Amino acid sequence: MTDVELTRALERGEIANESFHHVSHLHVAWVYLAESSSVQQAATKMRDTLRRFAAAAGKPQKYHETITLFWVHLLSCAYAASRGGSLEDIVHANPQLLEKNFPLAYYSAGAAFQ
Repeated sequence: MTDVELTRALERGEIANESFHHVSHLHVAWVYLAESSSVQQAATKMRDTLRRFAAAAGKPQKYHETITLFWVHLLSCAYAASRGGSLEDIVHANPQLLEKNFPLAYYSAGAAFQ
């Protein structure tokens, strides 16, 4: 499944909660950044999609605004620094992107997950 196919399937509610992990989030954020005219627009799309996904899974509390914005902005900065590299290139140059708990280097768990 391509990144775009994954994103559209997530939007349609066709992705199982247990099969959507951290790296899947990165791929969807990547698509939204590519499709959007601004980081803010991409973040809004990501927020809306993840809120629907969490609610459909019966776990609306799983959505965290701080974490979502952190990852969208970090991925955007990594993309800008790469001067147009692929997601795989960016992850290779920025392996911290694969560390799900990386935001905790900047936020307390209480601040990040409230």
